[in-house]
Amino acid sequence: MRTYFRVHPGDQDPESLLDPEQHRCEPWGGSEAGQPCDKCGGTGETDFRCESCLATEPDPDCPACGGRVAWRDRCPVCLGDGIIDDATRYGVSVFPRLEGLLRYMDRRGSDIDGDVVVELEGELTHEVDFDADEGALLVVPTRIVKALPAEAVGR
Repeated sequence: MRTYFRVHPGDQDPESLLDPEQHRCEPWGGSEAGQPCDKCGGTGETDFRCESCLATEPDPDCPACGGRVAWRDRCPVCLGDGIIDDATRYGVSVFPRLEGLLRYMDRRGSDIDGDVVVELEGELTHEVDFDADEGALLVVPTRIVKALPAEAVGR
């Protein structure tokens, strides 16, 4: 089974990701249904860039981009209609490669010191992650492979 990567709070047990009650994802900073989409500016489309393939090399088996790396498609937040319809999605947000996850966190200026980087096995959901335009995916975790302090994974 394929593995994926995510950052998890250091004061929480990574095994909690296996709890179905944890399989809900919301956008960073929150959003409200019925509001104009700020990701696409209401156009319904946005540019996609797979952080995992940009950080390493294009991979035709990448579940986020299939090796395309960069393309334009339907906005992952508003799902193409320009208005935020649903502020919650089913699944746990992950990246297909550690390098992509770290690139994503760095681009946001996120301080992950004290957190853990979790490698997990999981099955893709049929929903789209709010940051799919950066290569994020939603999975239902089935097994925690390992968890390392963020400081140990190198940035």
